[in-house]
Amino acid sequence: MQMKLLQTMLNPGTIMLKDSLPTYQTPSVDDLSVAPNFEVDLVLTFIDQYVPDFPPYYQSVKDSDKENRISDILVHHFELCKNETGGYFPFRFSKNPTRPESDKETDIGVFVMTRNQKPLPIIEFEAKRFSESSNNKEYVCGIRGGIERFKRGHHSSHLKLCGMFGYVQNRTSLDWIEKVNNWIKELSENHSDPTINWSESDEELTKVDSFPHVEKLFSSHYRELSKDRISLWHYLIELVGRN
Repeated sequence: MQMKLLQTMLNPGTIMLKDSLPTYQTPSVDDLSVAPNFEVDLVLTFIDQYVPDFPPYYQSVKDSDKENRISDILVHHFELCKNETGGYFPFRFSKNPTRPESDKETDIGVFVMTRNQKPLPIIEFEAKRFSESSNNKEYVCGIRGGIERFKRGHHSSHLKLCGMFGYVQNRTSLDWIEKVNNWIKELSENHSDPTINWSESDEELTKVDSFPHVEKLFSSHYRELSKDRISLWHYLIELVGRN
């Protein structure tokens, strides 16, 4: 259903003239005709469709291996995909989205393009590199740990569904998935920090889908401070140079 709606929004000429684009209205909270995560599902469907095209695009414009630069290029890629379809997709991808009550920024956020809603991201993504020169365990834990920041509410405390992009610059995605899950197992078994709990079910990454050069996974994590859970979609993107 979401894929068909996404295709209609990106290619409105299939049902109407291109100069008669639909006016987007944010679904109301009590609108029973839409699912609770309707907008986020559309964004994830969009990412599923276009993230496989990112590795070749990145290789064609690559000028840096740095994490922030890759995220810039990824945001640019998604925005180009929106424009190149000639359709109407009422969401904006942005680097380092801000919130009024916090100075802790994630790497990428997605906003609804409408004036009847405050510019707060409806989904946020943390990005980490997997490489020989990175502290790869920071995908999971530590002061800059991606999953840990979501668990502690340092990132996206107003959201219950977010994501992570893993930029794979050496080895393979499958190698890093195994390592990530081993690190989570170690944290679960050690219980060395009483302020965070890694022993809940579904903390480890579970494979959901495979795209060319991309593995999509899911995990669910308990947040001790707010006594709730946050779900994370993981996209491990292989950016290893190819001849």
